[in-house]
Parts: sequence; structure tokens; C-alpha cells
Amino acid sequence: MPPAPLTPVESAALNITRAALLAMWQGRDTSLDPMDALLVATIIQANVDPVTAGLDAQVAFGPLDRPPPDAARRRVSISRVADSLDLRFETVRRRVNRLKAQGVIVADSAGVIIPESYFHTPANAAAVVAVDALAEHTYWRLVDLGYFDDRPLPPPPYHPPEHPYRAVVRFFTSYALRVGGEMRLLCGDYMNLLLVLHLSHLNTAGLGDARNQETASYEGGPVIPDALKIPISVAALARETGVPFETTRRRLSRLADQDICRQVEGGYIMPAQTLLSFAETLAPTNEMNLIRLYRSCALVGAIEGWMARNEMSTKAS
Repeated sequence: MPPAPLTPVESAALNITRAALLAMWQGRDTSLDPMDALLVATIIQANVDPVTAGLDAQVAFGPLDRPPPDAARRRVSISRVADSLDLRFETVRRRVNRLKAQGVIVADSAGVIIPESYFHTPANAAAVVAVDALAEHTYWRLVDLGYFDDRPLPPPPYHPPEHPYRAVVRFFTSYALRVGGEMRLLCGDYMNLLLVLHLSHLNTAGLGDARNQETASYEGGPVIPDALKIPISVAALARETGVPFETTRRRLSRLADQDICRQVEGGYIMPAQTLLSFAETLAPTNEMNLIRLYRSCALVGAIEGWMARNEMSTKAS
């Protein structure tokens, strides 16, 4: 059965969350290469899932200075990490060994873990605050879109005295991994996904790509026509993503052979028809996971905190 037609709100929500995923990616620990950063995020989520399974635990381990302790974290096997990311076991094992040598990962016969000490650094605290700010910014963009008008969020049963920064990061990372995993299936692998996300964003930068109801009446659906897109060169995309030039060139050529992107004068674009097909496929998954993300944020009091912060900011200005 073909996907349901994409509504303007669904299209705009996908566009907003694409921007959020890219911003989260760009704010990652740049000392890690793209695949290592993905591995670390996956391992962290697996380590803390058992100890943060309930809302009480999410609130308890929500404050900035209160990550779950090592004793409560669960080690995860290399094979499970490889399976969850659809990567070869040997590839993950080799990268884990390198990260272990760098002191990022602790690994033994029981599995791998990102130690609590990793979360008690100024760099990590800054990253956590930045992800919370990104989740808040994305929330307000969706509010302005009217996304929650027909998708009301629950009132918070918790009113924590400290903002649940780390809970928000866990929810947002879970969202990113779930939706990113679905996107990856359309592109082939995570490296292709990184290139495709950046390419589609750069093609339409500055062209009113928010696509709310007033700007969503393009022929063929709520997407930007190919004629309006800015072609992006291999060199520009390589600089933007941090992927080596030759790797970028080779992968774009293969993606073009699969009709996922198209080479035109001046560089590459993501064709409107491909984007529309991807968007129609992803919309139901994005909808489910986006509501799950912000419902969780509401339940632990994060949205209440953002509203209070916004009110204070408005009064100050």
C-alpha cells in the first residue's frame, strides 16, 4: 500500500527535525570521528536504559550534576551494539578498542561502558545544556507551526526543583537514534545518511524551507522544486560534514546511481521526487517518535521549565 499523502504540517515537522538532527550532530564531541560519535551515543543509551526505565528514575537522574552512577549502568556487548547499528562486529570491535585506548570507553569481558567520569567534565556539561537548548528551540518551532494543536501534551506529574537536563538529553538522543535508524534504511548506511541530510539542507538553505501551511503549496507536494535548489559541490559537502573528499565523491556517485541524489551543473542536489518519497515513508515514524519525545519531556517537567524560562526572557526584554 502506498504511503499516505504528506500534509504540510508533517512536511514542516520533518524539515524542523532534520535541522535539529543536524544541529545535534554538529554539536557532537568533534574529537571523535562520525562513526565513533555514533558508537558512543549508542553505548551511553544502552548503559543507562535499565536505570532510567521509569519516570521516577528519569527525574532522579535528570539534574546536570547527577548522571547515573557506574554501579547502576549496564554494560553492553559489542555484538549488541553492532546489531543495533547494522555494522560488522569486527568494525565495532576495532573502534571500541581504539576508544578504550583513548580512555573514552571501559571494556572488559562483561561488555563496554562509558564511565561516569565522562559525564563530570565541563565539556560534557556544556554539551548537555546545548542539547536541552536544542530540544527547547525545536519545541518552540513546532509550537509556532501549530504541531501540538491536534497533539496535546500531558500536564507534568513532576515539578522538579532542578531542570531535568540529562533526562531531556536521553529522550532526545533516543529520538535521534530511532529516527536516524529509519532514515539510514533509505540511504544504505549512516555515512550516506550524514551526506544526504547535509546535502538536502544545503540545497535549500535560505529558500524558506520551514514550509508551514502558507509556504507548502509547491506542485507535487510540500517540497522545494529542483529548479530553486542550490547545487552543492563535493568539496563543500566534504567540508560541511568532515568526511574526506574522496569518500564524499565516491559515495555521492553511488547515491546518484541509485537516484537518491542527482549531479547537475555546479554540484549535487537531492531531487524533489526522492525527498517526497523519503518524507512520505518517514512521516509516520517521525510522528510517533516526535510525540514520544515531547510527551516524555512534558512528563518530567522539562517543558514546564522551558515555559518558565521563556516567560522570564520575555519579561526581561
